[in-house]
Amino acid sequence: MQLIHLGGEKTVTGSCHLLRARGVNILVDCGTCQGRDTAVAMDRWPVRPADMDFLFLTHAHIDHIGRVPELIQKGFQGEIITTHPTRALVIPMLTDAMGFAHMGPDAVDRMAARIDDL
Repeated sequence: MQLIHLGGEKTVTGSCHLLRARGVNILVDCGTCQGRDTAVAMDRWPVRPADMDFLFLTHAHIDHIGRVPELIQKGFQGEIITTHPTRALVIPMLTDAMGFAHMGPDAVDRMAARIDDL
């Protein structure tokens, strides 16, 4: 088993951790960094987003879910796992955040369709 911190290791925001076990790649959170906090760019991850098997979202704060749209845009098609209350908050939180990131309605719709599959 291997745990790789892609964000949030020594910072307050940007929670993103890759758990690799028995050939399965599980991403725990995929959050946005704020202030001076930094995270590893997705193109530098040891596993491409398209090769992630699961994304486990612990809760719906932006510093835990804010990079999910980017993850989906870069090819993630794995299963998203979360609680019912978190699922209920993910779409409104990300729709709001994507407006600040200047992502268009098409990106919001693609992200919402993936989350609706939960």
